[in-house]
Amino acid sequence: MKIKSLKSNILLYLILFAVIPLVVSSSVILYQMYKEKKESVFYSHSQILKQVIYESDEMIEHIEDIGQYVKDKYPIKKANLLQGLVRTQESITTVLILNNKGILQDFRSSLKTNIFEGFDYSNTDYFKALKSGKEKYWTEVYLSNATGLPSLSYSVRIDQNTLAVLVVNLNSLNNFAEKFKSGDESTIVRIVDNNGVFLAHPEKPEVVLQRKSIVGHNIYKKYILSGKSNEQIIFTSENNIKSIGVLGRTNQLSWTIIVKEKYDFIFNTFNTLLVGLVFFISGLILLSIYFSLKLSKSILKPLSVLSNRMDDMAHGKEIEKITNIPYSELESLASNFYLMQNKIKDREELNRQKELHILESSKMAQMGEMIGNIAHQWRQPLSVISTAASGMKLQKEYGLLEDDKFNYYCDSIVENSAHLSETIDIFRNFIKEKKEKATVVMQNRIDMSLKIVESTLEANHIKLINNIDYAHPIKFEVVVGELSQVIINIVNNAKDILIERNIEDAWIKIGLEKDNKFVTISIEDNGRGVPTEIMSKIFDPYFTTKHKSQGTGLGLHMSYKIITESLRGQIAVSNSSNGALFKVILPIDTELA
Repeated sequence: MKIKSLKSNILLYLILFAVIPLVVSSSVILYQMYKEKKESVFYSHSQILKQVIYESDEMIEHIEDIGQYVKDKYPIKKANLLQGLVRTQESITTVLILNNKGILQDFRSSLKTNIFEGFDYSNTDYFKALKSGKEKYWTEVYLSNATGLPSLSYSVRIDQNTLAVLVVNLNSLNNFAEKFKSGDESTIVRIVDNNGVFLAHPEKPEVVLQRKSIVGHNIYKKYILSGKSNEQIIFTSENNIKSIGVLGRTNQLSWTIIVKEKYDFIFNTFNTLLVGLVFFISGLILLSIYFSLKLSKSILKPLSVLSNRMDDMAHGKEIEKITNIPYSELESLASNFYLMQNKIKDREELNRQKELHILESSKMAQMGEMIGNIAHQWRQPLSVISTAASGMKLQKEYGLLEDDKFNYYCDSIVENSAHLSETIDIFRNFIKEKKEKATVVMQNRIDMSLKIVESTLEANHIKLINNIDYAHPIKFEVVVGELSQVIINIVNNAKDILIERNIEDAWIKIGLEKDNKFVTISIEDNGRGVPTEIMSKIFDPYFTTKHKSQGTGLGLHMSYKIITESLRGQIAVSNSSNGALFKVILPIDTELA
């Protein structure tokens, strides 16, 4: 190993300890500020998006309601109904009434058109659609010959011989979108139909009239075609300006709503603050380096003198009293060092004897604890093995042993035998100084634990409720078997309580939750809970409410040690409305990426 200079290391670490916290904290602050700004923008855009989608859907639903009204009332009111509609409904420019052959037999329009009764509409898409059996039909968006504005038609069958066509002017969409503006007074809402053609573009109304499409644009290819909705997106807009926004789709007719603002404008204030903060932090870093140099020089000079004297003593030279040391602490250290060395020699032998004694005592205590815990953990598996073996023998004698039962019993014996072996390994690994770790999937480890105890729970008519989400595997690095041991201990403890208290419809529920900081395993039963007077003692060693023949009181204590010492987590018990609720809380930094 390469020998390093203490002076250079102290200087280096002083600088690093001064600079790194500043850099890290400032980076975290800047990132958090940027993240919060994006979240604020996303929330604002999302609210606008919801409002535009709502208004667009409301308009379409309103037209459909009018269509239903025409269907219901036209046979009675005829021309008066049509005249009233085009006069009172601003969005409806024309209403056509066609007979079963597609011939126009009645109409009203607020526009000057060359429509006349007897005109043949039998080749139109909406007539063909209704003729084929549909009750209603929306056309694609088109430019009206009369107004030159985007329009679409809604058709509804009145009866077997009559159908109505409502021509809808969509210019109101552009007027509505114009209400939403950014701080730089630019409009932020765009609406395109399901073919990518503009229906509303307040800044450039000509693109609506020209029926321009965004099919070739990256926002259409990357986001609209992929089905993204209600997610924040950053893209280059149609005028090659970087934008940030959100898009969504209407429930009616699947139009796409785009809410976007200029990225540079949104983050202009943030960038200014960023530059100022960078300069401020740079100044702090330079000051930290300067004072680190001053501090290191003040400390290292007397340390160098003391180091030389110690080196002399290490090589058998007689140490002379060091003078001219400006620090009283270092002078006292130099004076007492020689005396300390002699006392160390005397104490080394004494300490060695004490360490041997402590080690022996510790081994004996660990061995006794291990044997007690193994006895506590082996009772149930041995009982299951004995029951399975005697059950097979009895059924064999009476000729009732079927292959599936034989396999079931054999599997039970193998599983519980493996648990006996695993128990030995768990306790052996737990008391070893160097523990061997392995990566496990949390859900799989819980499943393995539950599989060991499920037959016993079934035999005692205890329902196991598994509320674990398997769609998102959680990987952890643990000492293999320790986590399983904790789960088995808690489940067995719950089982014993349910049996002891003779609970009807007994159940044990297990769940798994994850947030930004912790993963929590919850185990709950309906055994009426833990008495308040023993709640604080439940994890103490050798504490048990059972007879000695049933337990040693080390199961929950070992679970506590495993979780708090090996897995660096927490284990807690409380009473829910049903019974006892155990929670095993593991820090997220134990999780593997």
